[in-house]
Amino acid sequence: MRPLASRPIAVTAGLIALASVLGLVEAALPGIPVAPWLKFGFANIAVVVALALQGGRTAAVVSIGRVVIVGLAAGTLGSPAFTISAAGAVVSLVVMWALSGAGAVFSPVGWSAAGSAAHMATQFVVAAWLLGSWAIISLAPLSILLALPLGALTGQLARSVVSRLRIV
Repeated sequence: MRPLASRPIAVTAGLIALASVLGLVEAALPGIPVAPWLKFGFANIAVVVALALQGGRTAAVVSIGRVVIVGLAAGTLGSPAFTISAAGAVVSLVVMWALSGAGAVFSPVGWSAAGSAAHMATQFVVAAWLLGSWAIISLAPLSILLALPLGALTGQLARSVVSRLRIV
């Protein structure tokens, strides 16, 4: 019998729960004053922690799990908002996973900043496609510029969490 075999599953479930709660709390809060359509992205702390501790597969489960749970709880599952959010989460995860595989070149702070910018860019492209108008893209440069430090902050918080955890 392997007594620790269930530990990764428990950690993954805990990270999904954390990401979902942070996502729901953040959804209820107003956006950033200079760009009210932007959020801090604190739910991604759990995704970055999962990527750092258990790798890309676990991070994918946490990210997709969070998007689905928040979509269900917020009543947006299947809506354009859900589609935009899910697309951003998937592309962000792919970017972060790729950077995490680059070794010590990028830290969780760099993964998260790049993932945040990718998330934002993807959301604008998908929103423009769904709306059938590229006019919304005019907001993208400011949003991506702001996403970089917000993503770095999320990555720094995730790195701080990882440095304090002892998960075998």
